[in-house]
Amino acid sequence: MYAPATQSQTGSGTSTPIALDDFQTPFNVGLAATLTGSATFSIEYSMNDPMTTTAANATWFAAPNFSAITATTGGSLTIPSKMVRINVASGAGTVSLQVVQAGPV
Repeated sequence: MYAPATQSQTGSGTSTPIALDDFQTPFNVGLAATLTGSATFSIEYSMNDPMTTTAANATWFAAPNFSAITATTGGSLTIPSKMVRINVASGAGTVSLQVVQAGPV
């Protein structure tokens, strides 16, 4: 993924994943999660290939510093991975995730 991508989740549940390019060196993905309303959420990553594994069958991990968040936040993911998603644990708010991955110059 080279172009910025955005995904949202309203209320409890998980968003559609955003595919990443794990062959980028160094691997660096900027994450900006904007919360509207009230919710507790995490940003999760998976090392499963979205071309061969459905999101429901993938193994998901909470991204460092993105677990049990209750406010707008930003940061980066430097663990090489194949996809990211939003997981809203509780609340009726909307989380919008903007993802920008560093790519070739």
